[in-house]
Amino acid sequence: MMQGYDLAAAVPFIAKAMRKAGHKNPQDELEVFVRRAIEADMAYMLETGVIDEDGMMGEGEYDDDDAFEALLDMLAGDEEDEDAVGAVAQLLDSYMQAQQDFMEASGLME
Repeated sequence: MMQGYDLAAAVPFIAKAMRKAGHKNPQDELEVFVRRAIEADMAYMLETGVIDEDGMMGEGEYDDDDAFEALLDMLAGDEEDEDAVGAVAQLLDSYMQAQQDFMEASGLME
């Protein structure tokens, strides 16, 4: 986990932003998705060197498009139904914007 990242604050912040973006999923369902997305996002950042094993900023740069594809692969898993994958992609798009807003508000982005 990234140093300084407050998971307990991030989940409700991001879920609320996703609801404002028009997602009608039940609150608990959104929060489960957000937790899974954060775990996938942190794994992506570790794998690409954006953060190091101690959660400190690494040498890598976060590529939004590459991250989206990697997270979609992680979150959609082996899902073959295009509609289901599309629903995950829509949730992920909203998550990524809300995650960026949360990190900026938390002072974690330059």
